[in-house]
Amino acid sequence: MTDNLPDGTAIGEMQAPLRWIFSHTTRFSGVVRIRMQDGEGFMLVRKGEPLAAQFMHPLKSLSGPSALKYFGSQPILDFGLYRYEPGEMQAALAVSAEMQALLQPGNGSPVTGQSAENDGQEDVVAETVENERQEDTGAGAAEHEVAASSGDEPDPFGALLRHPGVTAVACFADGLCTSSVGKIDADYTVAVAEDLLRWAFRLESIAPSHGEFVQMTIFYRDGNIIVAPYGNEYLCIITRPEVQFGRIRRMIREMQGRV
Repeated sequence: MTDNLPDGTAIGEMQAPLRWIFSHTTRFSGVVRIRMQDGEGFMLVRKGEPLAAQFMHPLKSLSGPSALKYFGSQPILDFGLYRYEPGEMQAALAVSAEMQALLQPGNGSPVTGQSAENDGQEDVVAETVENERQEDTGAGAAEHEVAASSGDEPDPFGALLRHPGVTAVACFADGLCTSSVGKIDADYTVAVAEDLLRWAFRLESIAPSHGEFVQMTIFYRDGNIIVAPYGNEYLCIITRPEVQFGRIRRMIREMQGRV
């Protein structure tokens, strides 16, 4: 679905609720690509105003206001921002019109008001997503139980490294690497990650209303660096460009919940 849209220029990947996206894109024109369990979607945004939206799930699809309302019902969205030039935006609007994903005036509030038919569609998607989340949790618990019964401790770093696109993982604190897996120069990687953290904390002091540091992703032509809190330490994850960020972020959240 989103493959039919212009690629745009990658700005960054992050996590935030829908209202945050609107309040922080007043100077942005482009597409917001959203990943959610087995589904994916997009919004076209111009200077903080949504122009089109669609969400596709194996069991259901939502377009226009119903998709936007569903995005608004989620506490956190995994998404990437991709800036469009004027020509790209016009092409994306044309594709959205073919998908019946345009947001037309008078169709109702994207967050508060919709028809009963749309509400029913969103309930099905929400229930499906929640069931899959519970199934994933159950599968993870079963894996941990097997590991414990065989005398082995669960290896979250190894699980991250085995994910397609991840090349190395390091855990560090106070400039020291406490654990690492994969092909990595641990000392150099930790030094770079510490510099990134100091930069992020300086930004936090400038805009304290944004809350505490959650995660950061730095994009390079040949790969990416993800830095995230991990108890009293931090994770630094090195990936290839094609990695699926939604799954990686979910694994990070699961790891954070166990420390």
